[in-house]
Amino acid sequence: MPPYRVSVGYALQVLIWGSTWAAIKIGIADVPPFTFAFERGIAVSIVLTALALLLRQRFPNGRELAAAAVVGVFNTGTSWAIIFWSEQYVPSGIVSVFGSTAPVWTAFLAHFLIGGDRLSALKLLGLALGLGGTALLVGAPETAGGTNALIATGLLALMAVTWSIAAILSSRTLARSAPIATVAAGTWVGSLVLAPFAATEIGLPIRWSTESLLAFGYLVIFGSCVGLVLNLWLYRKLRPTTASLTQVLIPAQAILIGTLWLGEPLSWRMFGGAALVVSAVILNALAGGSPAAVAAETPAAAG
Repeated sequence: MPPYRVSVGYALQVLIWGSTWAAIKIGIADVPPFTFAFERGIAVSIVLTALALLLRQRFPNGRELAAAAVVGVFNTGTSWAIIFWSEQYVPSGIVSVFGSTAPVWTAFLAHFLIGGDRLSALKLLGLALGLGGTALLVGAPETAGGTNALIATGLLALMAVTWSIAAILSSRTLARSAPIATVAAGTWVGSLVLAPFAATEIGLPIRWSTESLLAFGYLVIFGSCVGLVLNLWLYRKLRPTTASLTQVLIPAQAILIGTLWLGEPLSWRMFGGAALVVSAVILNALAGGSPAAVAAETPAAAG
């Protein structure tokens, strides 16, 4: 059993990242989705940059900066654009399930790109289950948005693949970089990617209510800043297999919050797809992998 502080940290990470998806849903009810995502990106960038300067962390340059920029494009820019827009048409819990497939794709790509992290029978079975679950989920929320829901689920399925590419790039190039400064640099680049999307919403009504302000603050401080630092600390305290099992707990919590608190629909098709994806994540965790490859996966589960 891990020490008490590690157990508390593990539970806290699941609680935080399992609830960010509902916070996004609450925020975009008052603020256009791309605008909400862009403003979150800028706020997170400012906070992380200030922390990095305060702690005197070295900011990436050269090859590291290029890698951090690509990771920022995938993990913040395009993914937040997809997530925030998609949550208008897809239940927030199901959006989190799409995100949880990223470790399965990472395990597949790591076979070709990470030395010593080979595919096994369990990983191949996990990949098959993950693909089956994703196929069930694409287009499943028919009542939520028709054609837009179909487009959203298709984009979410592709997003998980881009997250896995970012995870591989992080493990190969950014493993020894100063974490807060590196994430800050990537988030600035991701925010620049979000800027033209937000520009399309200029003139749309914005109503910052108490709920949306609280959701925004929660996403910036807890979802991004606390969550990322806590994730890094946990991977220094736990086995990668144990840490990666948060990918099972996070979407389960997100579905419960979305269904019971936000009143989001959950059909048998969505439930079946989510069950297959969760099974895939469990098999992937049991199959194990190199610590560097697995450690890069977890941030993908955070919306």
